[in-house]
Amino acid sequence: MKRLLSFCLFMFFSLNALASNGKVLVVVSAADQLVLKSGGVVESGYFVSELAETLRQLEANGYEFDIATPGGKIPTVDGYGLQMYFYKAAVVSNWPRYALSPKAKAEEERSKDIATALKYFGKLRFSNRYANEEVSAFLDEIEQKIEHQQLVEKPMVSLESLVSEKKLEQYDGIYIPGGHAPKTDLLFNEDLGDILTHFHENEKITAIICHAPIVLLTAMEGVYDPFVPLTYEQKVNFIYKGYNITLGNKSEEVILENFLYLKGSRLQYYVAEKAKEAGLHVSNIRVPSMSQVVEDRELITGANPSSVYSLASKFIEKLKNK
Repeated sequence: MKRLLSFCLFMFFSLNALASNGKVLVVVSAADQLVLKSGGVVESGYFVSELAETLRQLEANGYEFDIATPGGKIPTVDGYGLQMYFYKAAVVSNWPRYALSPKAKAEEERSKDIATALKYFGKLRFSNRYANEEVSAFLDEIEQKIEHQQLVEKPMVSLESLVSEKKLEQYDGIYIPGGHAPKTDLLFNEDLGDILTHFHENEKITAIICHAPIVLLTAMEGVYDPFVPLTYEQKVNFIYKGYNITLGNKSEEVILENFLYLKGSRLQYYVAEKAKEAGLHVSNIRVPSMSQVVEDRELITGANPSSVYSLASKFIEKLKNK
């Protein structure tokens, strides 16, 4: 695994940008915590697997992109999402696309994801570093490999500046990766609501994955609050009302609560239920952790980390055909 990680780091630090076929806005949560139903807090962040693959596909197809976060803060990689459980599930779900054994391919994909994050963010921040012993050892190895490079954090675009400075016209599409972190900051960001409204009204391609599709509700009138009943006006005037989507379903979240992430703690709410309350048509008919992508008009949604390969490919396809 050490030789594989070294090779991936070398390759992604050495890549040159291709000629641009267009430009995409990538919005990433900067949150590093999640509030639980009990009122307690756990570490959180974005899932690097849901971001890195899309960045690689955009770059390989000649697209430029800006990465924006609330306040221009450096986002935090959720170490929980680095567990081999997710990577093996993705490999199996996308079989026979990958010919290697699930374990070998999963290790390769994870190393590529970290290399991609290092390329675009510089020095990385991690939460849930001790998700399990294997993740902890993997992160120790990464830090040993890159410590001599003296990396610094690369500046991010401020999400708020894109609205105030009227810069959205330059983008052909928008992509938002998940993890639980978007529920902490992006869901309450009014500027993101304005940004999504711009992409909707101009029929620009919008791709969102895992828990992140819940941020579609920022495009409602007023400030969305998952703990306050929606008004009649919010439901009727919701720009995505009636859209078909997918996102993390309740059965997957219950697995996270009881066996993986939360170890018996409870989430404040389930994203699929809130999406349905808002008038979205949610498709969750699948085996947990298996890939699912739903396309409706300009919007493409992916269910979970296993869906990123198909979602990214569909996103690129729609960008090219726009």
